[in-house]
Amino acid sequence: MHPPRDPTRRNRNIGTAKQGYGRNNTLVIPNRSDGQHWLDRIGDHRIVDATIAGRGVRFIVEAPIEGCVHPCSVADISRVLAGLPASDWAGLTTFILRQPTRKQLLLSPVWGRLLYFAQPTSVKGRVLSDGPAIFLDAVETGKPLIWGTSLDPEDSAELQRLRDDGHSVRRTGRKHVVSVTAQSARQTQLYRTLLHEIGHWFDWLSKVEEPAARGGDFVDLQDGYFARPKSEREAFAHRYAERQRARLELAGVIPFEPCE
Repeated sequence: MHPPRDPTRRNRNIGTAKQGYGRNNTLVIPNRSDGQHWLDRIGDHRIVDATIAGRGVRFIVEAPIEGCVHPCSVADISRVLAGLPASDWAGLTTFILRQPTRKQLLLSPVWGRLLYFAQPTSVKGRVLSDGPAIFLDAVETGKPLIWGTSLDPEDSAELQRLRDDGHSVRRTGRKHVVSVTAQSARQTQLYRTLLHEIGHWFDWLSKVEEPAARGGDFVDLQDGYFARPKSEREAFAHRYAERQRARLELAGVIPFEPCE
């Protein structure tokens, strides 16, 4: 007589991630209970208000934690902004030199990003700015970036850009190890990331803000903008950054020694 069928003996997924095991304790960046975006929470900081190209610009500089540095100074960023067409970054008046938490450095390391709608707020609840903002993250220089070796064309192109910026990239086994210094990070953030994020903003101005000012429906324009494939928006920002970088180099605006 055969024993009754025990389906659990044939299920190889029991106790594995496929069946959900460990899903509840996955390390993630938590959402804030007050609904505020985690990027908008600003810790210990100082504010620098400046005038660039005849318009007021606010810089919010978070204090870096041990092992991290801000590769670019306020003066560095101001100098690059002054060399760009003022119409390309119209309405963009907040730049945040941000210090990510240790968990954010581990899970979501980036050079910078643009928020189209930001409201950076201090831990005491004081709103520091309101509107679009570019964030440039502090960099942990003693810790290398690890990339896999199975790269799509976009990742391969980005890895080459990192080499061109002066980062040391070596292949070890089945991974690429990218060594980051304060100088190479400055090359990336100041001459590429900053221009790339402004490229996203210029794209937004061209496809949303300007048509809306001529009578278009803002909500429809906004929905159409974000409905475009991410690869298309990224390609636009890359082209803008490359074009402006070449123009600034030809004009002798960049590169330049770090400004205090």
